[in-house]
Amino acid sequence: MTTLNLTVIWIGTVVILISFIMAIIIPINKRTYMKGFYIYSLIALLTSFNTILGSLFLLYNSKLFYIIQSTLNLCNLAFWTFFFLALLKDRIYSTIIYILFISTFLLAVSLLNLSYINKPNLQIRALINMCQTIYCIIFYHKLFKNITYQNILLEPSFWIVAGLIFFSCLSLPFYALNSYIKQEFPLIISANIFSISNMLIIIMHLFFIKAYLCTIRLHRA
Repeated sequence: MTTLNLTVIWIGTVVILISFIMAIIIPINKRTYMKGFYIYSLIALLTSFNTILGSLFLLYNSKLFYIIQSTLNLCNLAFWTFFFLALLKDRIYSTIIYILFISTFLLAVSLLNLSYINKPNLQIRALINMCQTIYCIIFYHKLFKNITYQNILLEPSFWIVAGLIFFSCLSLPFYALNSYIKQEFPLIISANIFSISNMLIIIMHLFFIKAYLCTIRLHRA
């Protein structure tokens, strides 16, 4: 791993830690979809720590590293599934989300079983990102279909979903084209280009922090 990648990961870990602390201490009020949101930050922290361990310690078992990363990716998918189910609370939308989740989960597990466990399979991450993007599109479809005159910029869910779709959409090409990038670009470029996806993770958690600030403001109002 390059110095740039490692630096971005360390910065990201600090931002995620701040997001995790805020998720624990903020008042929930009536927004039930915010309950347990700290779990996502915890999953992100574990992913970051596992990446740092895999980078700093050459004796760290590569098979164990990728098993942990793949498991955390699937936990990530499960979290967002339950988050959107709690957020949307609609029978039709819930059915679509369940179908998407089951299909994506089974396909991801199948890809994991077919690939070598001691090497990364970023196509699985791309698949999960695609599913998360569809979740976000469903949310925005319902939001703008039933929009009122309230200021949606004060609604925490708007910022959470904005952060998620920002990351999921923009990082999707990097994960989906991982093999092509490694083959067609010089090592110095291919090794550093994935620091961009880590930067997108940082920006996503900044969106989450904005959502927490909105929650605090609404609590005080």
